[in-house]
Amino acid sequence: MTEPGEAPRPVRVMIVDDNAPFRSVLRRLLDREHDVTVIAEAATGGQAIEYAGTLRPDIVLMDVSMPELDGITATLRLKENHPDLPVVLLSIGSKTQEIAAGLESGADDYLVKGASAATIVEAIRRHTGRAVPRPATDG
Repeated sequence: MTEPGEAPRPVRVMIVDDNAPFRSVLRRLLDREHDVTVIAEAATGGQAIEYAGTLRPDIVLMDVSMPELDGITATLRLKENHPDLPVVLLSIGSKTQEIAAGLESGADDYLVKGASAATIVEAIRRHTGRAVPRPATDG
């Protein structure tokens, strides 16, 4: 719990992607945010399930296409054990069937890997209840 005047703790993010350079770039983008911290990186869906149980992230950014255990199956298993854990699927493409399967697995959102850093951070904040209100505009 946060004391009055104390900043809330950063959102704890786990990145899951078999592509190490992509994980590194995403981590660097998220490290720029004062209210977000990457607590773990996983290269497989199996690692994601293991780490989620021990590290308790606030949100998971999950690649759809990974060897061994794909992101959609990993999301389904994560949601069985941690139903309130938000999962945002990331993919290179935006195939309708893939999006539908991802959302049916329990994913909370689906973004293409080419999404801007601002879009990814906004999704993290929105799905963890940390959305920053937009200023009112004159109509």
